[in-house]
Amino acid sequence: MMEEQFVVLCDCMRPSTGTGLTIPLPPELTTPAVIGLGGAGLVVDYIGNEFDWQFIPMEVRIVPRDQLNGNFVEFGFNDM
Repeated sequence: MMEEQFVVLCDCMRPSTGTGLTIPLPPELTTPAVIGLGGAGLVVDYIGNEFDWQFIPMEVRIVPRDQLNGNFVEFGFNDM
């Protein structure tokens, strides 16, 4: 299996404090089929459920893996 060359990141914000958070989205939310089925709503649900509705997604962006700066290692994404 070929390794993906891109990762989809979601920038989130906690409205009560203005705190920002960037997380990689799981592959099941970033396939073309999901995006075509209204993936934005699924991203909102995913972020809400993962963070107990304390953060809201603000932007989703696609980043080449070779441009990641290693910040995701602490979250268990060592292969990024």
